[in-house]
Amino acid sequence: MSRSTRIILAVMAIALFMCCVAGLGVALLGTRLVGRAVITDPDRVATVSSQIADFQIPPGYEQMFASNVAGVKMVTLSPADPQAGFMVIMLLQLPAPTGSNQKEMERQMARALTQQTGAGSADLEVTGQEQVTIKGETVALTVRDGTTQDGQTLHQVSGLFPGQGGPTLLVITGLTEDWDQPAVDRFVASIR
Repeated sequence: MSRSTRIILAVMAIALFMCCVAGLGVALLGTRLVGRAVITDPDRVATVSSQIADFQIPPGYEQMFASNVAGVKMVTLSPADPQAGFMVIMLLQLPAPTGSNQKEMERQMARALTQQTGAGSADLEVTGQEQVTIKGETVALTVRDGTTQDGQTLHQVSGLFPGQGGPTLLVITGLTEDWDQPAVDRFVASIR
């Protein structure tokens, strides 16, 4: 093996080693940041929740986790008993209004949250709209229905309302067979 070939191989080995070290560093940093972004401590989850809106947790539900990153706050509620079925309630609050069109912002936020719930593979289509009262104001909830790639049918309602510190998107997604309309109604009515 010639001297220049050995030098090239040594440089490539050093570069590969540096890439591995950098990749490991990025992976560890990413894990650390994700670990900090997802809040599971019940007291801290309750704190983030109260910064978004005051509400009562429906009977049989619990606050799963929260997030508070760069002024964007999120809290997720689901049945306390995993055997109870799949219906997730999410509240996502943005910082001060960004001047975006409300319908466009709602569409983008609902799409992002749908993907996070695992329903991202579902083809949800708007099937209606219902009017509810949140914090004394009429809020239009968009109703969507669809089917996952597994053939399960999903139901979703979403709408934007003024939260404690900015526009807040309410998204409730669940399997049609597990849909708990009384819990949805109680939750929406409890938002203050």
